[in-house]
Amino acid sequence: MRSWLEVTTPAGDVTLLSAEERRQAVGISGDAQDPRLATLDAAVASAIAAECQIAAGKGGSPTLRKETLKEHFRDVQCEALLLSRRHDVAITEIKFGDTDLASTEYEVDPEAGIVYRLLKGSTTFWSAAQIDITYEAGFATIPADLKMAAMDFMRLAWAEKDRDPSLKGETIEIPGVSTKRRDYWVGSVPGQSHEGAVPDIVAGQLMRYRNMVIA
Repeated sequence: MRSWLEVTTPAGDVTLLSAEERRQAVGISGDAQDPRLATLDAAVASAIAAECQIAAGKGGSPTLRKETLKEHFRDVQCEALLLSRRHDVAITEIKFGDTDLASTEYEVDPEAGIVYRLLKGSTTFWSAAQIDITYEAGFATIPADLKMAAMDFMRLAWAEKDRDPSLKGETIEIPGVSTKRRDYWVGSVPGQSHEGAVPDIVAGQLMRYRNMVIA
């Protein structure tokens, strides 16, 4: 079986926090830094989507926000169809070849994004040369735990904004000698268990949203 994904209605906003939540995360008041915080929030959301291995589709960038998608499956022989996106899945249409399936002919696990074929109320095997599924997936309202992860990420990123995380140490000699030396980490920065952009403390909060990629 092979499949591919289209984003037919992209999310209008892929960020995860409100303006007030961004300010709260970094500990500032007033709106003077709002443009900078909005840019950082977008970067945080993109990094979280990458960490969670959210599937990319033609027409949009990976996001945990609600989008309308169309997924095409070909040469199907399986017990269940696994959609590329999940969370709050709502199916609009399933075309089974040239036939539109009735809602009584399938059911979906909205959190896992798994679609089952039904025959007289019981699950049965999917078998078709072509299946096309139009559905919505993602969050219209960001869950509290995902929001907290984004706020923690914002706080850490803001604190590190003027510091080079790859800098291991810096030595400045007594004035008159005029020697300045910087040592940098090679490979992973100590305290970070992986090479991704998401800090470990945030990555640990994303278990619900992490997708398994099957080779």
